[in-house]
Amino acid sequence: VVIAVMNWPPWVIESAHARVQVMSVLFAAGLFIVAVEDIVGINKSAMMMVLAAVMWTFLAVGYHPNNSKAGYMQLHEELNRGLEEVGSVLLFLLPAMGVVESIDHFDGFALVNMAIRRAIEGRKDRLMPIICILTFFLSSIIDNLTSTIVAVKILRRLAPENQEYRQLCGGLAVIAANAGGAWSPIGDVTTTMLWISDRISATKTVLWLFFPSLVAGVLPLWFLRCRARRLDSQTHKESQRHKAKDKKGPNWEQEPLKEDIDAEEKEPITRKKITALIFGVFCILMVPGLKMGCGLPPYLGMLLALGLMWLLTDVLQMQGAHEEEVDSEDHGPPQGGVVSAMKKVDLTGLLFFTGVLLAIGALDAAGVLKQYATMITKLCKNSAVRLSILLGLSSALVDNVPLVEASIDMFRETPTDDPLWQLVALAAGTGGSTLAIGSIAGVTLMSMEHVGFLWYFRNVGLWAAVGFFCGIGVYQIQRLIFGGAS
Repeated sequence: VVIAVMNWPPWVIESAHARVQVMSVLFAAGLFIVAVEDIVGINKSAMMMVLAAVMWTFLAVGYHPNNSKAGYMQLHEELNRGLEEVGSVLLFLLPAMGVVESIDHFDGFALVNMAIRRAIEGRKDRLMPIICILTFFLSSIIDNLTSTIVAVKILRRLAPENQEYRQLCGGLAVIAANAGGAWSPIGDVTTTMLWISDRISATKTVLWLFFPSLVAGVLPLWFLRCRARRLDSQTHKESQRHKAKDKKGPNWEQEPLKEDIDAEEKEPITRKKITALIFGVFCILMVPGLKMGCGLPPYLGMLLALGLMWLLTDVLQMQGAHEEEVDSEDHGPPQGGVVSAMKKVDLTGLLFFTGVLLAIGALDAAGVLKQYATMITKLCKNSAVRLSILLGLSSALVDNVPLVEASIDMFRETPTDDPLWQLVALAAGTGGSTLAIGSIAGVTLMSMEHVGFLWYFRNVGLWAAVGFFCGIGVYQIQRLIFGGAS
């Protein structure tokens, strides 16, 4: 900020090479502070907003917008492009969280929770696989963001008192959501980009990428279940130490998820709850339908979904499970229902999103991502496997969209459905799971469940990396058996 305000030293401002270095250092420093959030006591949302503003301020000075009309136009062109990307994500995220919160507010997930409870029969060991498989297939139909939000809301109902166990399940949901979107042309945004640009076809993408994506999404389940068992064993020993009278038996799997599980199963499933669930799911599934049928951007489809959900619940005068009846003499607009549900949306998480996306947009405008993509392409030469691995791991730090865009530009001569494009789709979709900030699903988990950067890496990210490399390996084995390996 001082350099930008003083417009000195000129060699830092005018030199494109120096600008790239300064922007890279700023971004790395910001990520470091986010990583040690619990130690320094600085909220990650505040850090990312300051970082994004500082990066754009430094970048703006190089255009000399006050002295050059061309520089002014170029700066605002870059800002408008960045704001378009940020706005589309936020305008999707806010109504998506609103729809899911509304379903939960009207207790629409009670039917899903009851089905899961009957499937697990009070055995916590069965919850992780159900959440994993549910999120994997759900994200292939809608998107990884919405499916992660749904998984977290279900977990909050089924395991409200055990936050660390819920965070482990949420981390698994992030891995499964990112992997589930990789094999579907309407799932992950990078797979959709490759599909729209005619680099991959829908049929061959599903055939070649389904099993590798399943391995990348489900393999970490085994490791995280072992981690959860150790966690529960420690918790059980502590509870035995403090409550000697509490003897529930040695078998971990037989421990109920909640002490009042029987009382919750007796809670009636009303018509209101079924209506909220069915209509909410219909509104969410309408988004990919409009995208495929009409080419409507997903954020407009999600805005329509929230509007329809809001309209129906107001017309039917539906009230939340713990909502007081509105005074009949009050003839103003309804203050309950979706209005109450929207108050539960985490605004700090949205601000964190804004900071991350704006910071990455500044890196893109400065040419950092383009240079990085060119560098890894030169390093990998003609190896599609090495390129996809580096691209996937890089997407854990920066946005995978500009990296995939750069790959599309540099390999225009590569034919449709080449192994290169399928590996890029697989790696870009699953590589971001290794870090909490590597995907929108991971950032959502951070904001909703207050998951720390370092905690995620230690407990989830390492196993996500194992799944990532195994998924690439499975794809190569498929190619060796059924076609040419890359």
